[in-house]
Formats: sequence, C-alpha cells, structure tokens
Amino acid sequence: MNTHRTDVAILGAGAAGMFVALAAQARGLHVTLLDPLLDSPSNFALSGGLLPAAGSRLQREAGVTDTPEGWLEDLRTYAPGMVNERIAASVAQALPHAVDFLLDQAGAPLRFLPDVVAPGHRTLRFHSVAPASGAAFHASMRAAVASHPRIRLISQAASLMRDASAYVLDIAPAEGAPAQRVNTAQVVLAGGGFGANAQMVARHIPAMAGALNNGSRTNDGSTIAIGLALGAQLWGMDGYQGQAHTNPGGATRLGMAVPSLGGIMVNRRGQRFVREDLGPSALAPHVLGQSEGLALEVFDAFIESRLGDHSAYQQALAAGRVMSADSVEKLARLAGVDPQALAATVDDVNRFAAGDQADPLGRTAFQRRLQAPFKASWVTGALSHTQGGLMTDAHGAVLDAGDAPMAGLHAAGGCAAGLAGRGAQGYLPGNGLAQAFGLGWRVAQALAA
Repeated sequence: MNTHRTDVAILGAGAAGMFVALAAQARGLHVTLLDPLLDSPSNFALSGGLLPAAGSRLQREAGVTDTPEGWLEDLRTYAPGMVNERIAASVAQALPHAVDFLLDQAGAPLRFLPDVVAPGHRTLRFHSVAPASGAAFHASMRAAVASHPRIRLISQAASLMRDASAYVLDIAPAEGAPAQRVNTAQVVLAGGGFGANAQMVARHIPAMAGALNNGSRTNDGSTIAIGLALGAQLWGMDGYQGQAHTNPGGATRLGMAVPSLGGIMVNRRGQRFVREDLGPSALAPHVLGQSEGLALEVFDAFIESRLGDHSAYQQALAAGRVMSADSVEKLARLAGVDPQALAATVDDVNRFAAGDQADPLGRTAFQRRLQAPFKASWVTGALSHTQGGLMTDAHGAVLDAGDAPMAGLHAAGGCAAGLAGRGAQGYLPGNGLAQAFGLGWRVAQALAA
C-alpha cells in the first residue's frame, strides 16, 4: 500500500470542494481532492451558475450600490425566523473576497450580470461566466484545479476513519494500481446534499417524497453520513430548494426569471392558481398541487428577448419546449387548455398590470401588459437540492452535538447546513452557490498551514 500525507483532504469536487482546494493551495497547502463521481455532473454543473455577491468590485464597476449587509437584510426579510445565523453574516462578508479570488487567482471568466433579476433581491447582484451557465463555470474551475501541482485529484472511492490525532483515508485501488492511504490532520466535507436519496427525502422532506429530482445523482447523502458517523450535528434537514420551472422529464427548465419579468402560471383549466412572484422554490409545491403536477407558464416575445443571457431558458428553447402563437386563443389550442378561459385570464392580468384592478391572489407587480406574440411552456415542480446538513460555525468548522467544533473537520457546500429555509420557504435565489463559495472561503482561510 502506498501511503502519503497531505495538508488537507477534501471530499467532494463540486463548487465548494474545488473552491476550497484552489483557495487552500493559494495559501501554500498541499491538497488531496477526492470524488468517486468525478465524471458525473454535480449540482454546480447542472445549475444556472448564479453567484450573488453583494458589494463585489464587479458590481461597483457596473454602477450598482450594494453591501453585504443589504444582502443579509434581504435574506432575513425573505426567510424570517429561518436563517442559519451561525454562518449568514460570515458568508455575506466573505462573498466579495471570493469573487476577487476567482478573478485574480483562479482565472475564472467571471462577470457581473446586469439583467438577472430575482425575487427577494433588492438589486442586481448576480455573477457568473458568460453566458450564465453552471456547466461553463464548473468547467473553468475544473481546469484551474487541474493546473495546480499542489492539488492532487483522485476519482476513486475512499473510506474515512479518525484515530487519536489524525484522519486516515483508505482509497480504493484503481485497476492495475496499488491501494493508497492518505493521512491528514484536516478534512473538508464538501459533497452534495441528499436530494437523490429517496429514503432520506421521504424521512426529512415528506412533502417532496416521489417528486422529480432535477439535481445531481451525486446528491446521495453519503457525505452527510460520514459527518454523522464522526459525531456531527445536523440543521435544517426539512429545507430544500424547489424548482417550479422544470419542464416535464427534468432535462430542461425555464429558469427563475419569467415571472419576475411579467410572466404568469395557469393550470389545465387556463386559470391562475398562485401569485407567481413567490420565489421559484416556494412555487414548487403549488405547481405540484395542480392536476398532474403541471402548470403552463405564459409570457410573451418581449419577455423572451430579455432571456438571452439565461442558459437554462435557452436550452429549453433549443429543445423545443417553448410554444409560440400570435394570439392567446391559438396558444391555448397548442397547449391543450381552454381558449376562452386563458384569454379571460390574460385579460385580467393585463388589467392588473395597468393598475385598473387588484389581483385577488395578492401579486402587486406584473411589470407589463402581455401582448402578441405569446409564448408558453409546460412546467412541473421538482426538487433541485436539499438545504439541511452538517452544522458548522462561521468558519466552517463542523460542530458536534454539544456545539463544540470538531478537531480538523470542516464542511461547505451541499452537505453542510445551508443559509436559510424550512420546507420550500426561505430559499433566496442564489443561496446554494452563496454558501458554497462564501463558507468555502472561510474554510480555506481557517485551515492550518
């Protein structure tokens, strides 16, 4: 057996794992980054790649005034009583530093997105690669990881044990190669959540049992299980990010922006059933509650013209998931809903948009009157990723059942407790990558050199 020592071992090579690896090696640490599902897309690669960073230099250069405190206030307003206060302020302050690192040391082609609005955010604050894409963002970071000699990337499975003074990882041998053992004083758990583990979903989030999982199959809860076996405590296991704009089958989705730009959602009877300006997570159970768990998202060509930088929508469009017609009645016939009912619904919405009548569902902002040519796409509710996981302190140290930091054990990303949420409520858009990069930055700075 080949044995070697490393300064830190990281389990999971998604957004958090790769970011911690890059930031740790920049401090001179030797890193072993392990992921047995390295060739399967992580949630990061499947996401829209949207990173909120209030007060970043890119945001300032775009003329947008914002602060970490402003983002934190939005989070607390959006998720009252549901915020993970152990990490929220620390993450908010860390995000501008994370953006600086990605630009200056990780070589990420990051830019500020001047056209991505989202429920709950008082201003524009999203960053990504161009065009916004989790797959492209992931590929950029994977290339950066591969370029650093202080990062050793391993795609075999490993078992983790702790002895009196250190952690031991026994790595399954690759074909034709000897077994390996890695000794380290520091471990970062950076695997995914448990959205792909049907038993864990049924136990912790019964409302989503059996729902379509449009997150990564790598979210099997295995890294959470490692932390539990070592004595960690959990937080927020009922919290999740729902996705109300997923096309049936889960291969494509519209993204979150259509309602923010004025789109509406109707059921098979052509009638609205919810105020669409709820966040995409909170909308998901409302969509699932409709006949066959489906809703028709209705918008127009003007709204579509504002979605050129939204990779999720562009993929759905390219896949033929968007219908188009020059009248509401023709659109209804294409979609298979009652033409008169849909026409009446759109007429009502246009009166709400003009301020002539109040929306009985409580939506106050419709942005604009919908007009021809019209667009529509069938969507369903899905589970994108879970928010609960291993509780950490503000620096990402995993906490035991007595709230004490566990020696040498850190966590960030999907397996760590998220920023906010109970059920589908409280998931402020962008929370997933905000925690991965913000808490990841804190972890990388807290590691002993």
